[in-house]
Amino acid sequence: MDGDDHVAPGAGPPHDGGGAHTHSELTGLRRVMKALFDRTPWGRRLNQHLAVIQALSDRVEALTVRLESRLDAAEDALRGLQAEIAEVRDRRVPAVELRLDAAEGSLAATAAEATRLRDEVVPAMVGRSDVLLERLAGELDEVASLVERLALAEPLPVAAPDGVDSSRLAAALAEVQPALLEAFRGGESEIRHRLERYLAPLRESSPVLDLGCGRGELLLLLREAGVPATGVEGDPALAGAARRRGLEVVEGDVLEALRGLPEASRGAVTAIHLLEHLDAGHLLAVLAEVRRVLRPGGLLIAECPNPHSLRVGAALFWIDPTHRRPLPPESLELFLRTSGLVVERRELLHPFPEEQLFAVATKNPGATADPSAAELARRLETLGRRLDELVNGPRDFVVWARRPGGAPS
Repeated sequence: MDGDDHVAPGAGPPHDGGGAHTHSELTGLRRVMKALFDRTPWGRRLNQHLAVIQALSDRVEALTVRLESRLDAAEDALRGLQAEIAEVRDRRVPAVELRLDAAEGSLAATAAEATRLRDEVVPAMVGRSDVLLERLAGELDEVASLVERLALAEPLPVAAPDGVDSSRLAAALAEVQPALLEAFRGGESEIRHRLERYLAPLRESSPVLDLGCGRGELLLLLREAGVPATGVEGDPALAGAARRRGLEVVEGDVLEALRGLPEASRGAVTAIHLLEHLDAGHLLAVLAEVRRVLRPGGLLIAECPNPHSLRVGAALFWIDPTHRRPLPPESLELFLRTSGLVVERRELLHPFPEEQLFAVATKNPGATADPSAAELARRLETLGRRLDELVNGPRDFVVWARRPGGAPS
């Protein structure tokens, strides 16, 4: 190699016409420069960073491959789930809807039938059973009354006229006594309805003693209301019928029963259609004992037929052959005061139905334009009202009295 071929360091490669270096020269130069740079501190640090970056890049690439693989698996699972959902939507859901429609139809039919049973069949059956049970109870009471009278040989006591066999007369009356009760006093449901008006004051005046309790209608009302009460009944058959209902009833004369009670032992005494069965002396003795057994402020309720109503005093009163004589309310109040009781008030009860009154046909006397006819209609209406007061007055009256010496119960 001669001197002309030597190239000084740092001198560029020979130019070919335009002076550009060859590709091999540039590559060699870069290698030299890179080798020199790698030996510098900055080069070594850069290479370390590049190695870390390369490692991270490899890890990212590997993670990307794994994620792509899992994503492919997820997409396959999603496509399978979509296929199953489509099958459920297209095949199973319609079948379930059909079954639900059938179930709803059956449920609606069942509900309709249950409503019919509740609103129509059951009430009808309950009503029929109540009627049958009431009839059965009445027939059992009637049969028991007759049987007990025969067994005890104690027919209804009555005063026999001269020349009449008292035993035969009493036996004859005993046979018709249940019918007399129904005809004169009314059915049990009617009597219970009439007696409900006394329930509230008696609830505040317990314990209650019901004199002449009969079949026990008032005692039943008091028991249902939780009011302690006992009864006294002189008729063996009626007393036995009341006891069969679980009522506490003493069989015997009311005066003797009262005499056997301690003083001031009762908050209230009731005598519903009893006092008209007693003569004056017996009545006064009973009222005196009533005052004794009542505690101070205790209540007496006495209900009797109203003899001021001609229809009652002249006819209906005498349907019951055990009635002694009509008892006017004025006389009863006098007896009560004589016995040491304080009369609080008197009430008229149980008016006759409106269609049975005289004044019902002339309700509007001023409807006509003729003054003379209107005046006649008014006079007829006044006459009808006065006739109703005399003939068709309320059937019963009640007197409320108390034993003095204390606050009302």
